[in-house]
Amino acid sequence: GLIRGFDPAMIMELGLPYNMPGHSLQRSQYVNGLAELSPEVRQALFDATAEIVANRYRPGVGVDGKLVPWLPYNFHAGNFIDEASGYSPQDLSTGELLKAKCVPMPNWVFSPKFSLDALKKWTGRQIDLFKANGLTLHQLRIKNPGQGNAWTADAVWAHVQAIAGVFKERGMAPPIVNIHNHDFNGLGGHVGAELFRRAQADGFSTLIIDGAYRKNGTHNDNTVLTAPLKLSAEQREALIEYNYNQQAIEEILCRFDSRTSQMTPFDSDWAGGTEGSDIRIAKEYSLDVRKINHAKEVANEVFPLERAVTPFSEYKLRLGIAIMIEDGIQPKTAEAVRKWVNGGGKLKVGGDVLVGLKRWETLVPKTSEVDKLLANMPAELEAALAQKQKLITPKDLPTNFNAHQRHIALGYQQKGLDFCTAQEKGTDLSPLLVAPQLLHGQPRTLKKGTSFELLMNPTDISDRAQVEFKGFGTAPNKDITMTFLHEGQAMTVTMPDPDAAVGATAEAGPRKAEPGNPNHLPTVVPGELLSYQVAVGDKLKAGAPLCVLESMKMEMKISVPDSLDGKEVVALPLKGRTKTAQGDILSPGDLLMETK
Repeated sequence: GLIRGFDPAMIMELGLPYNMPGHSLQRSQYVNGLAELSPEVRQALFDATAEIVANRYRPGVGVDGKLVPWLPYNFHAGNFIDEASGYSPQDLSTGELLKAKCVPMPNWVFSPKFSLDALKKWTGRQIDLFKANGLTLHQLRIKNPGQGNAWTADAVWAHVQAIAGVFKERGMAPPIVNIHNHDFNGLGGHVGAELFRRAQADGFSTLIIDGAYRKNGTHNDNTVLTAPLKLSAEQREALIEYNYNQQAIEEILCRFDSRTSQMTPFDSDWAGGTEGSDIRIAKEYSLDVRKINHAKEVANEVFPLERAVTPFSEYKLRLGIAIMIEDGIQPKTAEAVRKWVNGGGKLKVGGDVLVGLKRWETLVPKTSEVDKLLANMPAELEAALAQKQKLITPKDLPTNFNAHQRHIALGYQQKGLDFCTAQEKGTDLSPLLVAPQLLHGQPRTLKKGTSFELLMNPTDISDRAQVEFKGFGTAPNKDITMTFLHEGQAMTVTMPDPDAAVGATAEAGPRKAEPGNPNHLPTVVPGELLSYQVAVGDKLKAGAPLCVLESMKMEMKISVPDSLDGKEVVALPLKGRTKTAQGDILSPGDLLMETK
């Protein structure tokens, strides 16, 4: 939401009455995408979030030492624990959320590679965490990020029984076990129905399985899921009505429906919810989008990081892309990757991926290729480990910031702080727009006569104004005009035509490297140029730092290729980022450097 210019704290508050009780809005250890937040920052963030939610349900009272009626789940923190030190990202953030008076729902990430013994130990730790905070744990969650052939009734029921067994050993009441999975092969609803049958036969009445409307394409079909349940005629009629209304709503709101892409294979372990970004990134790298899942599968076989948890799911995508763009790896198989790495080859990945491989916070044993790749890239790893990102901490915030502003600034760091500062000055009013059909609609398709609402007071979501859109026009200078009607008065605003701006500057971008020219180095990794690490006149050395790009939210250090070893730098045609200006944005094939 913040990236698109909307207020994420407001989005969360507006969604509370309509959303499921367990939210994934707090991404635990990695709340801000891939930026790892410190305990100090996370605790203050969770405190601010708790205040927002509590004030929604207890206006004017807030947290006030009472439990917050909100159940965030820690899926993105993963299952990892260092048995020697006791360090566990999920346990840490669960403890912080409990301290903030939230009631987090501990979440086990399902994988056939993770043992039931590890699940039992994890369940015991969650019980102990709640007890240490004066609470009794009542419910947990099993999350399957993708579908995959391993997601079967037998496997899931074994997990449920393992969790319930720990509660029984502790003399506790049977837990509520929430089951969540993405369904991409059409079997999720049937697996869920079989789980209900087994739970009924076993007398286990506290099993909850998520479901969505008929043929929704991503989650369990609720008409299949509820087949074993004894619903009344009135209840079944209500289910049909709900499904109809939900589908109608989604057709209005979902402009980007990647579920129709058919990119995720039927037996894939990868969550289809990431398809939109995967497709976009593949296109940036000029890759066949149909090969992206194969790339991730190959990457995961050689570098088996825990799947689909932040940030490891991103790491696997980046490792997969690095494999696809490396000409020296042929064919694109796990064996070819192993041969490349064991032969001293590098991969074009960012420093955060290397740090993730170095730390290896996963329950899956590390392969020898992980250490070999790190040994092949010592300079890149050393630079990544030395890099200290400046975090926005509670001490950096103005004393007058309210809970909403603290949530945004701490959760989204510098961008969040800039956003809140702009709001304070009145230079960013876009969060006041409450209109999904405008926010998600195609540009310049809004129909004349469309009415929408504006929030007049960001602290009071009931204070709204009605506005009617009266149509587009063209100013004498070819700018776009837009006319609105509010309280009987027409107002017209103008803005430059973005298509005209694009057309005017299309020839001003980076020029392309000449194909086949041995002295032209083309861009392979798309992104923003941050800086060159060489200067005109330098003699190049293979493997030495060449430049730094920002690609897919991470810094990536590009090394001098073997083919340019010993050559002299003639020209560096691109501009790097400065304090006041963005660096040149590069696409594959753009000229990065000229040599002789």
